Amino acid sequence: MCSKKRQRRCPALLAIREEALQEWARTETLHDVRIAWGRLAGRTLLHRRGPGYFSELARRRRRAVP
Repeated sequence: MCSKKRQRRCPALLAIREEALQEWARTETLHDVRIAWGRLAGRTLLHRRGPGYFSELARRRRRAVP
């Protein structure tokens, strides 16, 4: 979990963004661009919220679905 989640200058988050930009620059189709930006969103959220966030989200969803 990022201790600087409210700040834009977290070094790890900047590295994730830079890597996503490089991946986006190599894409050739709109589909690939969407995949790259979706991956960026997931990795950013994982960095900010921590690894337990997705499992807790899935647990809540399983309880809500009858």
